[in-house]
Amino acid sequence: MTNFFRSKPTLSLTILFALLAALFLHRVLFPAEGLALAGLDARSLFVPWWEFARTAVLSGHLPLWDANSFSGYPFLSNPQVALFYPLNWPLLLLPVRFGLSWHVLVHLVVAGLGMFFLVRQLSGSTAGAWLAALAFAFSGFLSARIWAGHIGLIATDVWLPWLLLATAWSVQRKTIWSAMIGGVPLGLAILAGHTTSLLYIGLAWGLFAVYLLLTTPNRWLVIRQMAIMTVLGFLLAGVQLVPLAEFSTVSSRAAEPSFEFATAYSLPPSHIITWLLPEYFGEPTRAGYWSVPAFDELTYYVGLLPLLGLALALRKPSKLSYFYLALAVLGFLLALGSYGFLYGIFYDLLPPFRLARAPGRAAFLLVFALPALLGEAVAQWERMDGGGKQAGFMRWLVGGTAVASLTSLAATGAVFAAQHPTETSGRLWHQLGGWGIALVGVVAGGWLLVRYFAELDGARKKYWLGGLALLLVADLWIFGFKLVRVGSTAVDPLWSDAKQIIGETELRVLPWGISIFEQNGAAQVGLGSVFGYNALEVGANIAFASSVPDPRSTAYDILGAGYVVATNPLQGVEEGERPLTLLGNTDRVWVYQRGRTLPLARLVTQAEIIPDAAAATARVHQPDFDPVTTAILEEEPDCTLAGGEAGTAVVTEKANGYWQIQTNSPAPALLVLSETAYPGWRVFVDGVAQEWAVAYTAVRATCVPAGEHTIEWRYQPRSYAVGGILSLLGVVLVGTAVWRKPW
Repeated sequence: MTNFFRSKPTLSLTILFALLAALFLHRVLFPAEGLALAGLDARSLFVPWWEFARTAVLSGHLPLWDANSFSGYPFLSNPQVALFYPLNWPLLLLPVRFGLSWHVLVHLVVAGLGMFFLVRQLSGSTAGAWLAALAFAFSGFLSARIWAGHIGLIATDVWLPWLLLATAWSVQRKTIWSAMIGGVPLGLAILAGHTTSLLYIGLAWGLFAVYLLLTTPNRWLVIRQMAIMTVLGFLLAGVQLVPLAEFSTVSSRAAEPSFEFATAYSLPPSHIITWLLPEYFGEPTRAGYWSVPAFDELTYYVGLLPLLGLALALRKPSKLSYFYLALAVLGFLLALGSYGFLYGIFYDLLPPFRLARAPGRAAFLLVFALPALLGEAVAQWERMDGGGKQAGFMRWLVGGTAVASLTSLAATGAVFAAQHPTETSGRLWHQLGGWGIALVGVVAGGWLLVRYFAELDGARKKYWLGGLALLLVADLWIFGFKLVRVGSTAVDPLWSDAKQIIGETELRVLPWGISIFEQNGAAQVGLGSVFGYNALEVGANIAFASSVPDPRSTAYDILGAGYVVATNPLQGVEEGERPLTLLGNTDRVWVYQRGRTLPLARLVTQAEIIPDAAAATARVHQPDFDPVTTAILEEEPDCTLAGGEAGTAVVTEKANGYWQIQTNSPAPALLVLSETAYPGWRVFVDGVAQEWAVAYTAVRATCVPAGEHTIEWRYQPRSYAVGGILSLLGVVLVGTAVWRKPW
C-alpha cells in the first residue's frame, strides 16, 4: 500500500482519465455565450449561485447574505454553494458557463483515479482496477446526474473510493500522522456540499470499518485510525459545518420529517431491469421517458461487464467480495424506500434519514460496489488457471445469459408484432433495441473475458484487456453520451417582462403559481422576492409567508411585497379587501400591484406580545389587526411604546448583509425591518450595538429612541469565525502530518 502511487505514474493516469473525460464532455467544455452545462438544477440553482458567489469573490468579499431571495437568505450557509471546497476555487475564476463543465470534468477524473487506486491496492489487479475505474467514472448514474445538473451530488459522491483507500492506507501505516492525512477525503466530501450523499458515504465507510475489524488483527488500531480521520475530516470542514449546524436549527427541513417526505423518489422494484437495459423505460432526450418520476433519480446503470463480474465474484468470492456484495445489497434495500422495509427502520432509528429524501440515491452504493466487485473478481480469476472448470463456467455463464437475452428479445419482438401499430409499439421497438444491445454486449464481454483469462502471453493479454475496456466504455457512452448537453442560461423571459413592467423598486415581488425551478429568476433580474428555490429554507420565514395562500394576505404586506407576478391572469383577486390591480401583462406574465404595501423599513409605536408562533401568525390575519401601527413580538421590548405618531424611517444605504436607516420619531419607537430574522445579524444605533427582536415570527425589529438617529444592520455571523478556526487547525494538523512523511 505504501507505493500505491508508484507502480504507474500518477501523472500519466491523470492525463489519460482527463482525456477520456474531455472526450466524453467535449460538447460542453467551451459553450458559447448564453449557454452552459444543461440540467434543471444547473440552470435554476448553480448558474445563479455561482454568478452571485463569483461576483462577490471577485469584488473582494464573501457572499454571506443574499437580500433578494426569501426576503433575505443566509446564502453561504447553504452547503451546496460549496465556496470553501478547494476544487471550486480555480473554477470560480472562470466564467460560469465554463466553470460548471470543467467542474464535472475534474470530478470524473477524481472518480476514475480514486477507484483505480482503491481496486489496485485492495485487490492487486491493474486490469481489474482499469475496468472498475472506467465503470465508476462513466456510469449511467453520473451521466444522469450530469443531465439533471446535480453538481454538488457528483462532487460529493466521487470521494468515496478515496476515503476507503485512505482508511486502508492509514491502518496499514499504523501511525497517527497517516490517520490525519487520511481524514482529507472526508473533509473534501463534506465541503463538496451534498449532505444527503454524505449519509450513504458514511454507511459505506461504516461497513468498510466492519470489514477491517473482521480482517485486521489489531482491531483497536482500526478504531483509533478511523476516529482520528473523523475528527480531522470534521475539523477541515468546520468552516462549512458550523454555519450549517446553525442553519439546521432554523431550517424548514427540520420541521418536515414525515415518512412520505423522506421516501419521495423511492426505487420501484420494476426498475431492476434498468441495470441490464438502462433505457427499458425510455430516456428523456430522444425516446421519451414513461416510468415514475424521475429519470435521474432512478438511473444506476454501470454497464454489462460489471454484471458479468458479479457472477464471477459469486463463483469464487473473497472476503473483500463479501464486503462489496454487502454494500450492494444494503444500497439496493435502502433504495427501495417505501417499496421495501429497510428504509423505514433507518427512518425510525436514525434521524438524518428523516430529512434526506430520495431513497433511490442509496443505490449509489450499488453503483460503487459493482465496479469494485468486478475489479476484485478479475483479480481472483487472474490467480486461477484460466482453463478447465473456470473456462467451462465462463462458457455456461455467457451462453446462459445470451440465451436468456435472446429469449427476451424474441418475446418482446412477438409482442411488438402483435401490438403494431399501437400507441405502445414505439416503446416496444425501443425495448427491442435495448435487448439487442444487451445480447451483443453480454456475448462480446463474455468472450473477451474468456480470452483474457485464458491468455498466457503478457503482451497479447493487454490486447484482450484493451478490448474489454473499449467494450465497457462503448456500452456506457452509448447510454450516457446523449445526456451531456448545453442549454441556455437566460433567465425565463417572464422575469425580464416583469422587470420591464415594474421598473426599479425597493419593494419585493410575490411569485404566484410559478414553478419553483424559475423562482430564482427574480433575483437574476434585480428583483427582491418573497420566495426562491433552494434545498434549505428558513422555516419561520416559509411558514409565515405561506400562512394564508392568498396574494392579498397581510403576511405579504409585512414582508414588503409590492407586486404579484403570475404566468396567468389571477381570478377573484381584483375585488374584496385590499384588491390587486393589474399593472401590466405580456403573453408570458401578468403583474399586479398589491392593495396595501408596507415599506421595508418602518417605525411602529405599538406592540402585542404573543410568545406562541402559531398564535402570533393567526393574530396577523385577524381583521382587527393593523400591521401599519402594531408589531407582534415574542417578549416585551427594551423600550416603552406609548402609541401615537410613529415618525419616519428612510433607507439610505443597502447591500447584501447591510442596511443603513435614518429614523426620526417624536417618541421611542420600534424599527421593523422586513427582512428574515436569522442568527448573526447585529444592530447599531448611532454606532452603539444593541439587542434586536423577532417580529411577526419572521422579521427583525429593534428599539430606537426619540429624535434623529442612524441605525445600521450588519450581518456578522460568528459561526464562520469559529468554523474558520477549526478548519485552520485541521489544515495545520494535516500539514504537520505531511511534513512528518508517514509514507
